Amino acid sequence: MDQLKEAYERMGLPEDATKEQLDDRYTLLMRQTRSHQRREPDRAEEFEAEFAEITKAYKFILEEKNRKALEEMNQKRYGKYKRFAGTAEKTDHFFRYYKFHVLGGIALVGVLIYIVISMFNHQAEKERLANLPPVDLEVMFLGSYMNQDGGQDLKPIEDAILAQFPDWKRVTVNINYVPPLDSNNPQDAAMLQKALLVLSTERPDLYIMDQTAFDWVGNQGMVRPLEAEVEGELKELLTPEMLIKGKNEEDGSEHVYAVDIMGSPLGEELPVLKKEMFAGIREGTERDANALRFIKQYLETSKQQ
Repeated sequence: MDQLKEAYERMGLPEDATKEQLDDRYTLLMRQTRSHQRREPDRAEEFEAEFAEITKAYKFILEEKNRKALEEMNQKRYGKYKRFAGTAEKTDHFFRYYKFHVLGGIALVGVLIYIVISMFNHQAEKERLANLPPVDLEVMFLGSYMNQDGGQDLKPIEDAILAQFPDWKRVTVNINYVPPLDSNNPQDAAMLQKALLVLSTERPDLYIMDQTAFDWVGNQGMVRPLEAEVEGELKELLTPEMLIKGKNEEDGSEHVYAVDIMGSPLGEELPVLKKEMFAGIREGTERDANALRFIKQYLETSKQQ
């Protein structure tokens, strides 16, 4: 069977599906996988393996669409030469190569040097990580979050959380940017696609979301319902407006999937640009207790104000 046709069948789409339909279908399949894992935890690995094949098909189709777009661009550029279009394209490519082959050779040497250095750095990083203590909590900021200094270094955020929980030895943080969902900007569409792929592969313990991110995936099986905690140990720390609710797509039932911790003084200590902080616990995480402890401590400091 043709690989592209097989990929579309894996996604459950016709071969003339648009990119928007492809993205929507991938999002739906991701949500369904999370839902299946929640309902049948003993088959979680099986569902994960199936979704890995879906992700592979999704990426393959995207690559084919990009290749086709490139071919169409070349057709527009060289189509005017009609039956000599192939010759014109090859000639153009030859002169481009001839013009840049010296620079290309220099670049290749640079790449080889970079690869060698990267191999040494990778080995050193593996040894460094092996010597680190176990992770106490993995946090993903999902939404329009940014470092306060505008940089990429997440260590200041990790250090700020560790300072709030002195008995923890290690915290990891990831910022997964989610652009406005109604944007028509191609760059935002690419960022949304990237965010979706990160969500399909990363497994944090705690999600901190803004309203846009929660509306996108917050109630789709990614985070677990919090009714037991809301009616239990968190009850005295919450007000009704702090409960972030959503409807389960399968049965339409409403649940509390996150709580608003934006008012906590601890949140002000995090060097993150933010406008909302809805905290939710990932379904099936092995560090559920630490994720809940994080939320509770933030709520307690908010109550003490």
